[in-house]
Amino acid sequence: MKCKLNGKLLKDKMESILLKGKWNNGGNNKNTTLCPSIVISVDKESMVCSLLNADPSTYVKNSMGLLEFDDTESGRICIDTEILLKYLPKEDCIFKLENNILQLLTDRKSVKIPILARHENNDSIMFVEKNLTLSRNITDVFSVSNKTVLKTKVKVSSEELANAFADCEAVGNSVFKLDYDGNDLIVSSSKDNENVSVHIYVAEGLGEKATMEFSCPFHKYLEGRLTILSFNDESPLAVVSGDYRVLRAPRIEN
Repeated sequence: MKCKLNGKLLKDKMESILLKGKWNNGGNNKNTTLCPSIVISVDKESMVCSLLNADPSTYVKNSMGLLEFDDTESGRICIDTEILLKYLPKEDCIFKLENNILQLLTDRKSVKIPILARHENNDSIMFVEKNLTLSRNITDVFSVSNKTVLKTKVKVSSEELANAFADCEAVGNSVFKLDYDGNDLIVSSSKDNENVSVHIYVAEGLGEKATMEFSCPFHKYLEGRLTILSFNDESPLAVVSGDYRVLRAPRIEN
């Protein structure tokens, strides 16, 4: 693998797939990240760098364009972001894999970083990559697998969606409920006797009424002007916002 990337943009993209924020685990809410290790995949043909991360219940992907570089080579590595972020510059830099060591080169410095043998949830990443079908076109089929098609799709303002989740976080619970009634999307969260519900205007909606709950702070990293949310009753939630893709399993009460 060899390519040229903008360091500042790469950092932003990396942070979006680390998904740092409040997550719910049972009865507790904890400020944490998804996984510290990520997959970086470079495709010379499309001149795109894809960043991927996952755990058994979550898949996230973001992409960025490669900068012009005569010696670009395709490749795929897994890296510890806690190490990479220490050395990543804001300016353009060259990434070069040699003898299982990642070299990070700028005009003034050279850094060598070990890569990881594989992502701890590599099987989850590979399964979703093979089966997930998402699009920026709301009329296209959104599917998680051959057996699971997401029938309800709503396109909303990314800014309104992010603000709605921020309002709901005020109750102190990082579990959110999505409720599409055929016209409006309602985002809500509750704790004890407190509840916040926010109505969001749906620019475009397809499918039947649906309700599901989840915990995932993806709203902090939306990057498109409009975001598509797709789900069924108590099904996985798919998110498309610019080049940002998230698939999150539902939270189902026992």
